[in-house]
Amino acid sequence: MSLSASRFKHKIAEIGEIVAKEIDGVEDGFAALDPSAALLSRATRRTVLKAIAMSGVSLAIGATLPADGSAEAADESRLNAWVGIRADGKAVIVVSQTEMGQGISTTLPVVLADELGILLQDIVLRDASFDPAYRHPQYNWMFTGNSESIQAFYDLMRRMGAAAREMLVAAAAQRLKVKPEELSVDAGKIRHAPSGRSIGFGAVAAAAARLPVPGAPKLKAQSKLAFVGRPVPRFDLPAKTDGSAKFGIDVAVPGMLSAALKRSPWPGGKPSQYSAETIKAQPGVVAVVELPDGIAVVAQTYWQARKALDSAKITWGAAETKDLASSTIADDYRHRLEQGPFYVHLQKGDGDAGTAGKRMEAVYEIPFQAHATMEPMNCTASVTDHSCEIWVPTQGMELTHGLAMRETGLQPEQIKIHRTLAGGGFGRRLLADFVKQAIQISKRVGVPTKLVWSREEDMTHDAYRPAMLHRISAVLDGTGKPRAIGHRVVSPSHLLYVFPRPTFPDLKDWSSPIAPPPQYDSMAVEGLISALYDIPNQRIEQHYYDSKIPVSVWRTTGHGPNNFVLESFIDELAAAAARDPLELRRELLRGNNRALKVLDLAAQKAGWGQPLPPGHARGLAFANAFGGLIAQVAEIEIRGKDIKLERIVSAVDPGRVLDPGIAESNIAGGIVWGISALRTQITFKNGSPEQSNFDSFDPLHLWETPRMEVHFIESGEKLGGMGEIGPVPTSAAVCNAIAAATGERIRSLPITAAGFNFV
Repeated sequence: MSLSASRFKHKIAEIGEIVAKEIDGVEDGFAALDPSAALLSRATRRTVLKAIAMSGVSLAIGATLPADGSAEAADESRLNAWVGIRADGKAVIVVSQTEMGQGISTTLPVVLADELGILLQDIVLRDASFDPAYRHPQYNWMFTGNSESIQAFYDLMRRMGAAAREMLVAAAAQRLKVKPEELSVDAGKIRHAPSGRSIGFGAVAAAAARLPVPGAPKLKAQSKLAFVGRPVPRFDLPAKTDGSAKFGIDVAVPGMLSAALKRSPWPGGKPSQYSAETIKAQPGVVAVVELPDGIAVVAQTYWQARKALDSAKITWGAAETKDLASSTIADDYRHRLEQGPFYVHLQKGDGDAGTAGKRMEAVYEIPFQAHATMEPMNCTASVTDHSCEIWVPTQGMELTHGLAMRETGLQPEQIKIHRTLAGGGFGRRLLADFVKQAIQISKRVGVPTKLVWSREEDMTHDAYRPAMLHRISAVLDGTGKPRAIGHRVVSPSHLLYVFPRPTFPDLKDWSSPIAPPPQYDSMAVEGLISALYDIPNQRIEQHYYDSKIPVSVWRTTGHGPNNFVLESFIDELAAAAARDPLELRRELLRGNNRALKVLDLAAQKAGWGQPLPPGHARGLAFANAFGGLIAQVAEIEIRGKDIKLERIVSAVDPGRVLDPGIAESNIAGGIVWGISALRTQITFKNGSPEQSNFDSFDPLHLWETPRMEVHFIESGEKLGGMGEIGPVPTSAAVCNAIAAATGERIRSLPITAAGFNFV
């Protein structure tokens, strides 16, 4: 998910403390946020957090973990919301961000531990429940996405570790009757070199917890960090390897029932006829719960519920979306591309008009995409008159907590969220529609209930990546360099189901071609308005498409599809001017040494310009995304329409690499994701998605995966994210290689529409 656009940053800050609000419209069932801060601001014993200002960052010194009165709490002295020290000297470090395979549950705790001065084997991880202490420092919202975790929490984790270290040193100084500056910290011990004495963290933790939190703790010199910048073993891998890891789908609660769900085949439809008694007569079935757009069957086991549901005869009521089809949606997009209205995001110089030279233009089409997480949506809920307990793999802790308050009417302190490991997120688990359903079902049956979506439900009731239609044009000077570029985008909002529709009360004439419509999303032009190419005349405009198909954020958000269009078109311009694609990009990036280093490193490592065997070709793409820079070169072998992916070479500058192993895994995994998106899509017929499982939605297979090389540049610039940047340039790099090999330019995805496929 991307929240980088300036208008949305402003909107998030304006919202402040947010609670969930359901949109009961034709297309949704998804939760949006309502700026009703009052509910979250109620003071309670367990949620009031004392905080101090620390160089602009709030350092909370009281959090809801662990539970009051527990044996664990008695053995642990909390120094701040993020770290506590047990009597045995181990550090209990809170993980605020959802672990989805990106390694964040290792990297951030290691950053804190490095400042604290404790060995990795002495770290104990604890997942955070919802608590304002763990909100994003800038957005004031608790979520995981947008490659924001490292960017937002790195400095905070260092300050938390440093503050805890200084408190422990102060307590040890009192105990040893020496000056704090005479003490050093190493491997969980505080040492006094002059006397040779030392004392463990555990021995002084209780006394340290009674001391004031330092307002400006001194951070270690970069050279003194033992773990940051080096690969360390991931904390989550042993359990994932031996099968003991607990994902949401693995949750088991005493007395728990299981639920399966079937919903209307088209958005907005409702069940109109079915026999609840016939369903309840099936083995193991306990209850049938009617939801606004479907039926849930609750049984002793999931398969009992699923079998009863599959055999049920349900008649569905009509909806205005019943006749939606991909062909008519595409026609509507093309009409909007011509008619608008358009909001101008960027006007530079004369825009793309009024300049003399050779003019080129192309139209690019991007399809709807499913998130297709390996673990389908699921949630376990236990709702009583006095409590709501939830076990869920979620990226949206804040949204989930607020929605639970709204659905149950309970106070914030009566709601407990246990966040589990997530088997893929990609932005889908930021939403809370599946959480809402689990809460409603548990309320009806009165016992803990685990709701699991089938693969078919998951794929046909997704909040898809929006389809997008682009028209891009350029004017070339006599040397073939673009002197003007224009970009027109038709796209739904990526953020409609996550944040309220933005409004602009200072702009009253919504019919004006340069005024924003009531709903728009600057994410639709993400990566275009931040492109680094030096083109003097630019115009970037967008039409908000009010989609009846549910859409939301999807890994790479606007950066991925927009980069495919821009970088493919740059290659088109190079071909039209008979110029090398690398050299044209170098000219457009002239003066930007950081970008040139990235581009040149990728080209060098990939052997750009060196001869290739017959049937082989290379393609190049560059991106500025998620706070970092990346260039990729794809090398392919092509036989007719069959494409063998030989290798993909990446050069990445994220400012600094905190863990090279985890960072490389993020880039490599992202490349596989990006390649998969080249041949998958969601299409619609009679209002319903035509793809319902992996037999018709075919991601990249292991045997099709290319060799991957990842090279990092540490520029020392501000930290960028790693989780989403990897796939951003992949589509363009591969398609540029296809064009280089065949002369056929792919302007409409998936590549299978043009007869190409991977082998």
